[in-house]
Amino acid sequence: MANRNQEDNLKKEIGLGGAISISAGQIIGAGIVALTGIGIGMTGPSVVLAFILSAVITMIVGIPIAATGATIPTTGGNYRYTSRILSPQIGFFYLCLFIVGQITIALYALSFAEYFEGIIPGVPMKLVAAVILTILFLSNLTGAKKAAKLQSVMMGLLILSLGMFVVIGLPKVDYSIFTSGKEVLFTHGMSGFFKATALLTFATSGAIVIGEMGGEMKNPGRDIPIAILASTAVIGVVYALVSTVAVGILPLEQTAFQPLTNVAKTILPHSLFIVFIVCGAMVALATTLNATFSWVTKGLLIACHDGWLPEKLGEVNEKYGTPHWILTFFYIVGLIPIVTGMSLEFISSLGNAAIQIANILPLIAAVVLPYKYKDLYEKSPLKLPKWLIKVLVVCAVVLQCVQGYFLLADKSANIFVVAGVYILLAFAYSKFLYKKGSISFQREF
Repeated sequence: MANRNQEDNLKKEIGLGGAISISAGQIIGAGIVALTGIGIGMTGPSVVLAFILSAVITMIVGIPIAATGATIPTTGGNYRYTSRILSPQIGFFYLCLFIVGQITIALYALSFAEYFEGIIPGVPMKLVAAVILTILFLSNLTGAKKAAKLQSVMMGLLILSLGMFVVIGLPKVDYSIFTSGKEVLFTHGMSGFFKATALLTFATSGAIVIGEMGGEMKNPGRDIPIAILASTAVIGVVYALVSTVAVGILPLEQTAFQPLTNVAKTILPHSLFIVFIVCGAMVALATTLNATFSWVTKGLLIACHDGWLPEKLGEVNEKYGTPHWILTFFYIVGLIPIVTGMSLEFISSLGNAAIQIANILPLIAAVVLPYKYKDLYEKSPLKLPKWLIKVLVVCAVVLQCVQGYFLLADKSANIFVVAGVYILLAFAYSKFLYKKGSISFQREF
């Protein structure tokens, strides 16, 4: 029973700056260095508008989560909200989807290695991916405060690099491309524009993960909504500026479905191009990976307390205040796809689809919250009208379903077979433990 209070060993060290750095770091990653070119290929110059709209959509999804986090700041937010507000078994189902989604940890490490190989051709990519994964794992293993400081440093380098790309690139943009008529602006019509927006909404999402870290924040009721909304808005503007340069320098056929490196080579001297690749693309991926390690353990930590998982797994290191065994578990989750050579397409398709589906459950919990926990809702620093929460959640759920559809529409049937078997096993496991009486909430919130 000693492990039941391991949550209390987490240290409240993260302030508003650290929360914003973690949120922003989770947003800026593969999206800015890989999805911009795909967005250009889908919709042409209107990719700039698509980025702006995607940030707005992301905030629509984020507001109900932010309101829940402000009302009940807690560790392992989304798991705890679904398990306490909805039901224990729904919470476990969320957790199962969540775990699958975290194979994207490998995606960030492998993408980092791809850019590294662009600087040093022939370098063993699996080794590079494993090394960066290990470095950031060890950084988070020794404390959330150290990880947040590292995140702030990397975010500073990233913003400077993207700022250099924008400042040098904007004067060279051919702005006539944005006034050449609807046919040029929306290269593939409105359907292409909305498909690009759906894709890029994934690129601008991620800030809601800060709700997982309420137990380690100094002032979570204030900082969670600020971090979610501020980081999404700021990064949305950054993305719009970067995409303006990306689409306005070279002919569309040279930028469509291409990474930012093509444009960067055109506008930057070789030395600054290297700086952009290292401090821009590679650091963008590293910040996302680092931010993931900072928050990904929290739901499992609470699940161990509840009885879904072994108590030993949820131990928190007394010296560093980190759940070392769960961190190690997710390190292995990220390492296995690297070692086994899983394709980036498989990793991203399975992981991202699981995340999209899982995110629907905390949104539903946001609707139920004002009715089930009336006293906490009345005292919330971000008290939204109940009707507004319902409208936002309906919109958000529809958007999540649309994104999930685009992620899975052209994927192999094998993914659905594996997913079906996994869900059935998880359902059987949860039924067994629940009937056995092994599940008990030691703490509501």
